[in-house]
Amino acid sequence: MSATDQLASLRQQLAARFPTTTRAAGRALATGIAAIDDATAGGLPLGAVTEIVASAPSCGVSLLWGQLLAAARAAQLRAALVDAGDEFDATSFPADLLAHLVWVRCRSVTESLAATDLLARDANFGLVLFDLRYAPVRDLRRVPSTSWYRLQRAVEPTDLALVVATPTACVPSAQLRLELDQSTQFDDLERERAVLTSQLTPQLQRQRRSLAAAS
Repeated sequence: MSATDQLASLRQQLAARFPTTTRAAGRALATGIAAIDDATAGGLPLGAVTEIVASAPSCGVSLLWGQLLAAARAAQLRAALVDAGDEFDATSFPADLLAHLVWVRCRSVTESLAATDLLARDANFGLVLFDLRYAPVRDLRRVPSTSWYRLQRAVEPTDLALVVATPTACVPSAQLRLELDQSTQFDDLERERAVLTSQLTPQLQRQRRSLAAAS
């Protein structure tokens, strides 16, 4: 048997032993936030990149992070947070939400992209939050589009929801893009966190089929 025939035989054996599972389109992680779940296909798409554009100061991204971590806990999923600016305040979240959270503290956009790429390929996670809100816009604009599409390709065959928070729209591979454009008012600080979370109203900017589903 030639080397070519041996390779073909090996591929057939591997395909028979490890069959490819076809994932249905439209899979989503329900967030529990009506403005998101009702406007989308039931929540954040799995096997895809979601971009959250935080275009206003104090617009509720931390509230969103807390709700997404709660949703991940309810679904018994492990979560990771890539903190590009080392800005995450763990003390402002209930301890039970952080019990299964991997917090990756980075010092640059390049470093945080590399960390996110590794996590996106780890089958142990169901939710990865990538916080670039405080990254310099000039650094974000220097990120080649191939880096964002690399992340998309990494998550496509998984059951992972990858959520990227940015100060301005800059993730061309995002299947879903939402914008938080309303700042929290001073009087709102006296209200319960759960109430403020329920009142988040991110605006739908983009929702498209994944390349995998389209093909």
